[in-house]
Amino acid sequence: EQDEILITRNGLLTDTSIANIALFNGKEWHTPKHPLLKGVQRAALIDKHLIREKEITVDQLFNYSQICLFNAMIDFGKIKIDVNRERIRI
Repeated sequence: EQDEILITRNGLLTDTSIANIALFNGKEWHTPKHPLLKGVQRAALIDKHLIREKEITVDQLFNYSQICLFNAMIDFGKIKIDVNRERIRI
């Protein structure tokens, strides 16, 4: 099992130490509106309407069922993590 850090700024989710993130609410994927790094894959996914920018607070994290990590080297959908209180510590 590996650990990763979700980075926040001013109470809003941004990204991880290695990747942009998208969160699934059961209907659509949201990506933080103000990430630390606006990656090229993130921009392409937004342009294709596969993910949508949204301000996501730390308190809203458990409203989502999955987190997807992606970057230029990690394809969207390859790394998905179920959001549950046993796996995610705040």
